[in-house]
Amino acid sequence: LESVFRKMRRIGHEGFPVLENGQIVGLLTRRDADRAIEHGLGSLTVREVMSAGEITLHPNDPVALLEQRMVESGWGQIPVVADDGRLIGIVTRTDLIKYWARTHPAAPQASAETVDQAQIAAVLGDSAAKLIALVARHAQESDISLYMVGGVVRDLLLQRANDDIDFVVEDDAIRFAESLQAAFGGQVHSYRPFGTAKWLLEDVTLDGNDITDGNALPDHVDFATARNEFYEHPTALPTVYPSSIKLDLGRRDFTINTLTVQLSPAGGRVIDDYGGLADLRAGLIRVLHSLSFVDDPTRILRAVRFERRLGFTIEPRTAQLIETALPMLRRITGERLRNELALLLREPDPAGSFALLQKRGILTAIHPAFSIPNDVADRFERAQNTPPEWAAPLDPLDLDWCLLLADIPPDDLMDLCARLIFSKSLIHTIIDTARLVQNPDSLTQADTKPSQIVARLDGIDDLALYAASMIGDNGLPHKRIWQYANEWRAVRPSTDGHALRARGLKSGPCYAAILSRLRDARLDGDITTDADENRLLQTLVDEGICNDGAE
Repeated sequence: LESVFRKMRRIGHEGFPVLENGQIVGLLTRRDADRAIEHGLGSLTVREVMSAGEITLHPNDPVALLEQRMVESGWGQIPVVADDGRLIGIVTRTDLIKYWARTHPAAPQASAETVDQAQIAAVLGDSAAKLIALVARHAQESDISLYMVGGVVRDLLLQRANDDIDFVVEDDAIRFAESLQAAFGGQVHSYRPFGTAKWLLEDVTLDGNDITDGNALPDHVDFATARNEFYEHPTALPTVYPSSIKLDLGRRDFTINTLTVQLSPAGGRVIDDYGGLADLRAGLIRVLHSLSFVDDPTRILRAVRFERRLGFTIEPRTAQLIETALPMLRRITGERLRNELALLLREPDPAGSFALLQKRGILTAIHPAFSIPNDVADRFERAQNTPPEWAAPLDPLDLDWCLLLADIPPDDLMDLCARLIFSKSLIHTIIDTARLVQNPDSLTQADTKPSQIVARLDGIDDLALYAASMIGDNGLPHKRIWQYANEWRAVRPSTDGHALRARGLKSGPCYAAILSRLRDARLDGDITTDADENRLLQTLVDEGICNDGAE
C-alpha cells in the first residue's frame, strides 16, 4: 500500500480499480488508504485494504443500472469493462450527478420501508411503543431531528424482542434528555465528552398518560448526539465530534446495525444508507469498510456474537478481514477483551460462540494457551441448575469462567487470567478449580480416607469446589466434593484450646497438631464418642506430641 499511496495522492481520485491478471477484483478508496497509512499499516497489501468485488458495467449498460450498482455496492466509482473484462474506463458519482443535472430526472425515491406504532407494539410491547411515541412527540414539538438506532431497529425488523432502546439526536442529546426529565420526571445521567445521556425511567410521571404496564418498560433509554469519530492509532478508543446521522451510522460495526428509524420530524421511515436491509434479509454479517477490525478489533468478537445470536453468516470478505486483523487483538486491553467475552457468556448458546472463536483462531490470538474443553456445552448446561445451599450465593459469570478455563494448565492459566485482568480472588478460584480438575489425585482413589480428602479440600472456596464438582460425570470426585461440603468439613473434635490449656499443655503449634489428629480420627471413624476422643487425647499427650510438656 505504501508504494502506491504517493501516486494515489498525486492523481487525486477518490477511488482506484484494482486489477489482477487484467480483471477487476476490487476498489481501493482514498479514504481506506488514508486510514491505513495513518495507522502505520503501509506494509499491508492493497488486497487487504481494498473493497473486494467484481462490480463492473459495460459501455452500453443503462444509467439505471449504474445507479443500482452504486446503491447496492456502496462504491462511488464503478469500473467500465469490455466484453473480455478488460478495463476501459470508470464512471463516478460526480459523473452521475452531472448527468442528472443535464437531464433533470425525477428525484430518487426514499426507502419504502417504514415502521409504525402497531409494529413496534407487536414486537417491543405496548408500553415500549407508547414510550417511543412520547419521546418522538417531544422531539417534534422541540423541532429536533430524532432517530431510533442500533440493535433495537435491527431486531424490530427481525421481529425479535429487545428492551435496549437507543436514540440519536441531531442536536445536543444531553439537553434533550434533560428536557424530557423536566417534563416527565426520572433521572438523567450524562457523559459530556461523548455527548451521551441515560434517562432513568423510575418515578416518571406522564401527565396522566400512563404508558407503564407492570415491568414491561426498560429501566432506562439512551440518547446520543449524532457524531463521527476517528482513531488516533489502531485499537485506540475513538476521538469523537458532532456530525450528521449518516456519518454517525457510518462509524458503526456492521451494516445490519446501521439501520435507523426516523422519528422526528417525520415518523416511521427506515433509513438505510449502508445496505443493512439487504444484509438483514440475506442473513449476513458485513463490516462497513476494510479497516473496521483494525480500528476496533473487539468487533471480531461482536461479529461472532451476532452470528450466533441471529443465526446469520459472516460474509466471506468480512471473514477474510477478521483473519487479517487477528494480531490486533494483542493490542486490546484485557478489560475490553474480558467484557466482550463476558457478553458472549451471557448469550443463549455460549458454547457455540466459543467454539466458533476457537475454530477461527480468535482465542489463541487473545492468548496462545486459550482453548476450550470438548464438553463445554455440557458444563454450561449444568451451570443452569440451581446451586446447592452450600455453594450459594454465587456469581453465574464467575462460575462460567471457572468451567470454561478449567482445562488450561495452571501456569498458562495464571498468565491468561492476568491478560484478561481478572480480580485476584477470581484468579485464585479459577486456578483452584483447574488444579482440582486436572489433578484430582485422592478424590479418585477408592481407599482414600475422609481425613485425606478434607486435607485436600480445606482452604478451597465454595465456587471452585462447586465448579470442579460439575465437570465430568457424577463419579467419585463429584460425590466426595459434595460430601465434604455438606458433611465432612463441619466435623470438629469436642476438644478445644481451652480443654488443652486445662490439661496444663503449653499453647503453641502442638495445639494445632493435637486438634488435627482428633479431627482426623473423628472423620475416619476411629473415634465416635467424646470418651473415645478423651482416650486418644491422653494417648497423644503420653506420646509427647507436645515436646514442651506440661506447665
